[in-house]
Amino acid sequence: MAKGKHLKEKNRDTSKEKRKWNIINISLTAAFFTAVTVSLIVFERPTQSLTEKRDLAEFPEFNPESLFSGKFTDGVSSWFNDTVPWRDGFKDISANITKLSGISLGGVTVYGGPSAVVNTTTAAPETAPAENTSTASEKPANNTDIGEITVTSAEEITQITETAATAEPPYDPRNEIAPGVQTNGQIVCLQNGHYRGISLYGGGFNRDKFVQYVNAFAEDLGGQIKTYVMITPTSGEYYTPLNFAEYNASQSDDIFYIADNLSEAVTDVDCVTALREHVTEEIYTRTDHHWQPLGAYYAAREFAKVADVPFPGLDTFEKREVEGYVGSMYTFTQDANILNDPEIFTYYIPANDFSCYYYDTAYNFDNKYPFFLQMPVSSAYSTFMGGDQKIVRIETDVKNGRKLAVFKDSYGNAEIPFYMGGFEEIYVCDIRYFDLNAVEFIKENEITDVLFTMCTFSAAGVNCDYIEEIRTK
Repeated sequence: MAKGKHLKEKNRDTSKEKRKWNIINISLTAAFFTAVTVSLIVFERPTQSLTEKRDLAEFPEFNPESLFSGKFTDGVSSWFNDTVPWRDGFKDISANITKLSGISLGGVTVYGGPSAVVNTTTAAPETAPAENTSTASEKPANNTDIGEITVTSAEEITQITETAATAEPPYDPRNEIAPGVQTNGQIVCLQNGHYRGISLYGGGFNRDKFVQYVNAFAEDLGGQIKTYVMITPTSGEYYTPLNFAEYNASQSDDIFYIADNLSEAVTDVDCVTALREHVTEEIYTRTDHHWQPLGAYYAAREFAKVADVPFPGLDTFEKREVEGYVGSMYTFTQDANILNDPEIFTYYIPANDFSCYYYDTAYNFDNKYPFFLQMPVSSAYSTFMGGDQKIVRIETDVKNGRKLAVFKDSYGNAEIPFYMGGFEEIYVCDIRYFDLNAVEFIKENEITDVLFTMCTFSAAGVNCDYIEEIRTK
């Protein structure tokens, strides 16, 4: 009897304990959701996302028509979801959690199913041989000259052989295995102690169209205006690790294919080889899909050589650095390693005098503004003219009668400062945002040189259609 009474009292105590904890749990949960609800209502909602580099949804304008059609309520819902307080902070936390997931395949963590590209090479392509510029009178020193034949001494042969045997091969990231992840057509890998985001290239399905469109453009110009093409590979051409190579097509193959098929009226500028010689330098951003202005400098130098215009050395420019830069690759990948490994974005200001005039895409004058604009750190690449959706005319103190029209994508923005020392006037036009007939525009403004400069993704991809569009408007 005493035992049964004891069990009943024990059960009552257990029930009371459970009820107490249930009440605590309910109270804490209610308090949490109340706090969340209050914060969503009371705290200020953001208007921009620095990590995604975009304006967030705006609260919709109310009118009876939008209310009855459902657009108003849909707009309120979009605004409410898109402007959550501390939005970027929550996304950063999510990115740190996401990086813990994934499937490891031979050192490559894969999100989704990766697809190998067709006709890609896993070994680093050979650098194009340097052009022989020596003359018969410029013979190497310490050699014996016998008519047209140069003979190297046995001592020199031994020295060259020993040097070649002991010298380390040049650094090439494409010959290395690097830990990393692949997601959404991008990879994030660890190279030289830093994380790099790379956009995988699937191949140039529109390269023949690009050739056709540019050749037709040059023909419309009548052969009196010099036309140039300079296609820039993105960072994947030089930095894709060996263990990701099968998922990345060769950009140089497509670039050289285009060069080989241009008409005699179009001059190709090879920046692929020039950039390859500087892969150990900061020629591409690690956290963005663009290049660093230093890469643009080496490419622009190649164009200046071909166009035969002055080109000031890099030491004549004012160097400026933006620390803490994290670009578009974090938006594309949401990889916390990119977010937590910012870089320095470095750009260069010419020493000569220049003035910039801004127009809309139909060439209606807007105002005179600086070329280099003050931008948030997260938008450092937009320092050049603030972006793409405009036409910019630049007058310089160079008086050589040369006028350059640059038809570009966003890669071309970083090149423009390096042309200010070689041309009297420069017209900057984005092929995606140009509302005039480009051939007529060039003739009316007495342009002497036309440069089509863009990355491989634009030239051999969907953006090449804009070239035909602006030619035939």
